[in-house]
Amino acid sequence: MPILRLLIVAYVVAMAQRLLFRRFGLRRIRYERRFSAPRAYAGDRIWMEERLVNAKWLPLPWLRVETQMPSALRFGKETADLAVSVGQTLQNHASLFTLGPYTKLVRRHEVACLHRGRYRVPTLTITHGDLLGMTSGSLQVASDCAVTVYPRLLSVRELPRAARDWVQSAMSSPDAFREDHYHTAGVRAYRGGDPMKQVNWSATAKTGELLVNRRETMIGGDVTVLLNAEVADASTNRRIALEKFEEAISLAASVAKQALDGGGRAGLIYNGRVQGDETIPLRIEPARGKGQLYAMLEAMTGFEPVVRLELSYLLEELLGSRMRGANLLLITAFLTPKQELAVRRLRQAGNRVEVMLLYKDRPAMRQAVGGTP
Repeated sequence: MPILRLLIVAYVVAMAQRLLFRRFGLRRIRYERRFSAPRAYAGDRIWMEERLVNAKWLPLPWLRVETQMPSALRFGKETADLAVSVGQTLQNHASLFTLGPYTKLVRRHEVACLHRGRYRVPTLTITHGDLLGMTSGSLQVASDCAVTVYPRLLSVRELPRAARDWVQSAMSSPDAFREDHYHTAGVRAYRGGDPMKQVNWSATAKTGELLVNRRETMIGGDVTVLLNAEVADASTNRRIALEKFEEAISLAASVAKQALDGGGRAGLIYNGRVQGDETIPLRIEPARGKGQLYAMLEAMTGFEPVVRLELSYLLEELLGSRMRGANLLLITAFLTPKQELAVRRLRQAGNRVEVMLLYKDRPAMRQAVGGTP
């Protein structure tokens, strides 16, 4: 009988505490989660901070917060209060807490931003238990925890030489200011070295001052990066890995930054799918300043290697728009004969076009189509 009574008392106590934790366990519990920075670059390390408050007299023997998070945000090693199960695209993140009465806990986890993208944790699940380790209840709550990861920016030394030469040429070459186009943009005073064939004799006779024709600039100081979304060439059965596509985005962002840092104007054209933007193709007109760089980086976080307008048609559109005097860097995995012809025609129209190929079988990343190798 004493043993039976003891068992009955133990059962009553266990059920009472279970009901107590089930009813009051999650009351006056506040949980917040945020990243240390709303934006980062691929390769950066940031912190994810968790804040948990138990604003009542009842302690919590254990409480677990579980979340499905992108695998591109990689946490460090597991600990006694952190469990991470990583899959190909998602990972399960679980934090374990023990809270006394009227307690506030702050916990920080280091996070490596592996890839560019827009990452948001929309919901999380909070589960708590009683003194016996049994689950007493769970609650799913909304979360506004988010971080935007920009593509990695390469230093000048990390850029391929062809890209460095192209930017430097566009920004500082005398070609950027030469007046040898056939369009006349007025007259100006004669300067030593001007060819006599450019003298405007009519204007000189009227003013009594030696004047020469002022020509429109053939190549402007603006730079535009054209990134091709095509990663496969069905006609030759060639394909690049998605890692190469990520490198191409990083290269495009880095070239634009170098041009903007040099005081120039940079623009972007992309013929692939962009999250949150239905424009075909996406086009950011050349402009100056940090705001322009961030606008381009924001757009690049949503780039997907899904073609919405084939490169051949895009090049034809540029030709049809009578593009002239542009510095164009075409970053593409492949270049078909039809596309090579379009590049030559763009050059003949007075544009400077540099082509950077990504396909690994190429002996070099640079190919001067219709120009000097």
